[in-house]
Amino acid sequence: MDDNARVPAVIGRDATDVITPDRALRDAALALLVLPGSDDQELASRLLDALREFDDLEHPGFHELLDVTGAPHVVGDVRTPSSQALAGWALYRAGSLLGEEALVAAAHECLRQVIEAVTAHGWPARLDRSWATILDGASPLEEAAVLVLAADAVDDGAPEWSTFLDVAARHLERYVHENGVWACLTPRGEPDTMYGHRARAGALAALAWAALHDRGCHDRAADHARQALLHVQAHHPHVGARGYWDRSDAASVVRVDPVAALHGRPDSPFPAKLLADHALLALAARRVTALGEVGGDADVQLKALAEEATAEVERYTDPQAGGVFQGQGSWFSTPVDPTVPLARHVMAPPRSTGSFAVGNTTYVPFHQKHAQTQLLALRALGDRTPTASKAPTLAEPLEPVPFDNDLSWVTSAPLSEGLVDIPGYLRWLRSTASGLGYGLTPYPAPLGLRSDRTAQTFSVLHVVSDLMALGEPVPDVPGVLTGVFATQNTDGGFGEQPGLPSEAFTTYCAVLTAVVLGGGDHPAFDRDACVEFLRACQRSEGGFGNAPGYPPDAWHSHLAALTLVALGVRPDHEDNLVEFLVSCQNSDGGYGNLPGSPSDTFATFRVVDTLVALGLRPPHADKTVAWLRGLQTEAGGFRYRESSVESFVGSYHAIAALYVLGALPADTAACMRWLAARQSADGGFSRTPGGPSETTDEGFIAIQAIHMLEGKLNRSWAVMMT
Repeated sequence: MDDNARVPAVIGRDATDVITPDRALRDAALALLVLPGSDDQELASRLLDALREFDDLEHPGFHELLDVTGAPHVVGDVRTPSSQALAGWALYRAGSLLGEEALVAAAHECLRQVIEAVTAHGWPARLDRSWATILDGASPLEEAAVLVLAADAVDDGAPEWSTFLDVAARHLERYVHENGVWACLTPRGEPDTMYGHRARAGALAALAWAALHDRGCHDRAADHARQALLHVQAHHPHVGARGYWDRSDAASVVRVDPVAALHGRPDSPFPAKLLADHALLALAARRVTALGEVGGDADVQLKALAEEATAEVERYTDPQAGGVFQGQGSWFSTPVDPTVPLARHVMAPPRSTGSFAVGNTTYVPFHQKHAQTQLLALRALGDRTPTASKAPTLAEPLEPVPFDNDLSWVTSAPLSEGLVDIPGYLRWLRSTASGLGYGLTPYPAPLGLRSDRTAQTFSVLHVVSDLMALGEPVPDVPGVLTGVFATQNTDGGFGEQPGLPSEAFTTYCAVLTAVVLGGGDHPAFDRDACVEFLRACQRSEGGFGNAPGYPPDAWHSHLAALTLVALGVRPDHEDNLVEFLVSCQNSDGGYGNLPGSPSDTFATFRVVDTLVALGLRPPHADKTVAWLRGLQTEAGGFRYRESSVESFVGSYHAIAALYVLGALPADTAACMRWLAARQSADGGFSRTPGGPSETTDEGFIAIQAIHMLEGKLNRSWAVMMT
């Protein structure tokens, strides 16, 4: 907050780094509901003044978005029932804290306005500023649930509140089905199966049903509350990374759904783990357990849900600068299974809070701190500081094996002819050129999920690596280096493009590109600041996160450590880092992305590769090789995890892990055929045979992996250029 209790929507590490200075009505209302204690009238008064800046002087209700200057944004001149209801509820709390009956009366009038409009228009998602025209006729569960909670909170005994809550209980019943609660109804009142189930909606519905149960408004309210939460617990677990995904489809499966993203309600096709959801899940699970009518296994399950959700909020609390990060993202290597961890949410709708645009893709960095997340987390955690995690103890020291880090050469010989169309691939690869860099594809404005050719550090690394592996010159090296170093920020880290936030992920891409092109001493490179940024990404557990303070995992520990090694610097607290990485190993010989997570090829390569780069022999390497080889299918590719399906990206990680351990797949020839079959007609590569070419990432995977399978890739290159 500033001195006037105004809350910006999103900040970075701290208040000096404001990402989104615009102010949202929902945040201002939540601040007044959460922050003041019962005797803190001064804070309540300041927060009330900040909320009243949203007053719409021409129409009943509130503006929903204010500019940094306090001017209303035209896109905020709408009426979203939940936001308006939260504002009315906040007025009521301010009136109660300050002893002002006029505020209480204003709160009642505000809620009456929302209720009358919502019930008259069939529970719409959004109305216009006059409350007369429906802008979105769908009926999200979240809107109805928040309105129930607000009406229950402001009830002064007048019959109108009980009457409305009876009506609301019948409306909420429409979302209930045998496998949980639908997150939205269509304008016709039918389940919106494309939108499926949402953790946030389930948590809010459980809170609403608990309130209705206490009032005796519905004889199955407690059952419905329990069912909504148990569905999330059963179907939304984040495999291998703890916590819960934000969504599942109509069949209760967590998966990438590009069709729903394009043709359903606006959203990213990629699920995510959101800490605001976890705070609500913790609150709801505690509330439903406290009803006293659960008992048995369900009681145990709900208590476990509350503990798990709370633990995730604590784990994503920044021990350095304070605050709670927004969440955790992931790429998906198969149609149903989450795999590669990302600290960003990709393909979010335009103008998502805290989002950035890279060509035709919008993404939200998850190492931001959203006001809404802070407020809900504070309600869930209370005013306490989570205990910092400790590095695990290493049972025995690892054997040192010097690593030469020789990147002066790439391959020992060209690829065998006839397997892939190298000229066709090179034509495709060169056509990704864009300004001083390279884009993910050669296409200026593609549809679907395919990216455009806007230059970015991630793709520059792939293109440079493949050109060098194929013995081709990199055009305009000075220009490429200029483009790369333009992405360095004042904190020392590098972003995807100039001006975008620093990440360990994008810092690795930029620095390794510069190093192999001879730009390690480039005058535009602030090397010392880069090293300090990376060191700030290390946590007390020993591992590195994607940004300072962000929770560590094997993936980002690998990227940060390799960047330091490339710069000739040893990580701080190297023993702790090694202990963290080794503790990710499981009894099968593979590694998980976190200690205790199931083994997968992604994490296994990342841990093995980091240890090798640090000059250490990975423990139980023979067992790791046997586990990796056991994941190869008859077709030639690899399952990324036991009992999973084949994965193109996961296969690369399996091949690379074997290669740096001095081994190859059990059936190398089949593996090469499997990779080659994924070359598309335009020369690029797809994750599926016959599919459209995807990105330079897929091309990199195929070219680098085939070189490894033929035993022709410099091992140091395989270790460092990943």
